[in-house]
Amino acid sequence: MSDYYVVEPCTTAKGFEIKLKEKKIDLAKAEGALSSLGEIVGKSSVVLLVKLNGLSLSVYASGRMMVKGKKASQKEADELASEICAALNKTGAIL
Repeated sequence: MSDYYVVEPCTTAKGFEIKLKEKKIDLAKAEGALSSLGEIVGKSSVVLLVKLNGLSLSVYASGRMMVKGKKASQKEADELASEICAALNKTGAIL
């Protein structure tokens, strides 16, 4: 069983949401983890913005992540969510 689930919010949004189950994200640690996967393009105390494989990733301290830029299949969304969460786990960014 995973510690996250993937939700596809809307077909017009061309994206999906990754939600952590009862976990938060340390954005400072997430920045280090995700900089190896993509380019950090913005950050604040509540959100980290990353360009990743031609997609826009918004990572929120609340444990929510939005991926926008293409309509992904459920399999693609699951694979990307797994990759992102593995990188975050590796650096201890998931609290």
